[in-house]
Amino acid sequence: MTSVLLLFVVLCCASAVVYAGAANSYWQRMAEGFPNSILVYDYVYEYRGSELEITARIPQLAGMADSVWQTDFNQDLRDRLDAYVTELQELAAEAWSLDAEYHPFPYQGIVDFEVKLNQGGLLSIAVLDYTYTGGAHGMTYYDYINVDLTSGHHIGFGDLFNTDDELERAAGLIAARIAEEPSQFFIDTFTADQFHEDQGFYLQDTQVVICFGLYELAPYAHGIQAFSIPAP
Repeated sequence: MTSVLLLFVVLCCASAVVYAGAANSYWQRMAEGFPNSILVYDYVYEYRGSELEITARIPQLAGMADSVWQTDFNQDLRDRLDAYVTELQELAAEAWSLDAEYHPFPYQGIVDFEVKLNQGGLLSIAVLDYTYTGGAHGMTYYDYINVDLTSGHHIGFGDLFNTDDELERAAGLIAARIAEEPSQFFIDTFTADQFHEDQGFYLQDTQVVICFGLYELAPYAHGIQAFSIPAP
């Protein structure tokens, strides 16, 4: 089941303008920017039932100068969590009712997050969603929230890797990593045309970490694949 949290789209100001040279500026701000004054705090939700258990912790912001943007950002994530909970409850109730004698193990949903970067006017958060609905194992998905807080602009993959040379550089580093441990991957190499339009990634001080979901590049046992790309 595809998590609704994977559909997250940052609500941003319609008038936000991405200035020239944004990619280079982002790299510099990641490494050299001062800590942001905003606070990232937890919104916690728990549900316990015979058919389903949910533990959720999602990010919320406080201290933004633009209170309207902040309210929209926070509410959007809570709305998507509500939709996720409702979907799981409906699936679990249906499965429970179909088998009157042997009920399956309780379905399970876990949502959590980690702040990867909060400085230089930039915010990067990885949101985890683990869902178990029967079978040998559950599925883990990640959503990556990358925002320029100075403009409300959602930072996309193309904002950082915005030239053919930069795409080739990133692809080359991934290919080199695959070549080191070829038995762990489905593919023999990696090329720039294998990046997705909505490629997952998060920001750190001096690097961007490009991520691929379960089964995209490697078997389930090898988990989420993450590749660190240093600043150009």
